[in-house]
Amino acid sequence: MELNWELCRIFYQVARCRNFSRAAAMLFTSQPAVSRSMAALERELGCRLFIRNRRGVELTPEGRMFYAHVEAGCEQFRRGREELEQAVGLQSGSIALGASETALRHWLLPRLDRFHALYPGVRLRLFGGTSRQAIDELKSGAIDFAVAAVPGGGFRALKETRLCPLRDVFVASSAFGQLRGRDVPLDEVMRHPFICHKQGSLTFEFLESMCKTRGVDFAPAMEPDTTGLVLDLARHGLGIGFLPEVAAREALAAGEVFALRLAEELPSRSISLLEYDGHTLSLAARRLRDMLTEDAAAGDAL
Repeated sequence: MELNWELCRIFYQVARCRNFSRAAAMLFTSQPAVSRSMAALERELGCRLFIRNRRGVELTPEGRMFYAHVEAGCEQFRRGREELEQAVGLQSGSIALGASETALRHWLLPRLDRFHALYPGVRLRLFGGTSRQAIDELKSGAIDFAVAAVPGGGFRALKETRLCPLRDVFVASSAFGQLRGRDVPLDEVMRHPFICHKQGSLTFEFLESMCKTRGVDFAPAMEPDTTGLVLDLARHGLGIGFLPEVAAREALAAGEVFALRLAEELPSRSISLLEYDGHTLSLAARRLRDMLTEDAAAGDAL
């Protein structure tokens, strides 16, 4: 039997007030309307819930039993309403976000700072790692969306919103000074010890595909886990590193490494927001996503 929720709500107020008239005032209705509602509820349940006395009403044993459950339900309803109001006002809520190292360090972090300052009650769960790992987390359903450094397109079932362009460079220390100041063909670069993100990463696949397209052998000498290690190894003269220019910017400015002038033009990549098209996001996740895409539309660059 499915009970009428409105009758239960009226019963809850009568049981709390122990008086039909006071309950009617709390419910902004009339005392006769409350009396009719309680009579209807008693008929529906097949038992008496109240006993009248000079001060108002008292609960019967059956009424006390029923009230214990109705009270718990009303309290859950009240808490649910409060949580929903807080979520709508972005006073609470949670976001699960995946981000690649480059995207997080060089584009996303200041925007997360701004979001947290505006909505300190929203809990952020961040899954870091490579672009491939961020996309895998998205496909598994563990996160709401991913922000990652990716080549354009090629993500079936995923919607991609480009946030900013990403320029890649080959960098080397003075140990490779003979390559400075001239156009260097890609096949010549690859004849030197070469440092690239590990196999299985999108960066590895991106560069491997570019080399295959141009008929150039691709055999990295070193495959570190992070962009920071690619730069460190190149800085120490252990090979020519391939990484986003923004990740090498300080080392380039300090003269610790120099950027090779490649004879061929590199394909473009971008920092993009990836999500499942049509997937319903929470209000908090939608607000963060909208802030990021608004920044992108305004032309915010690395």
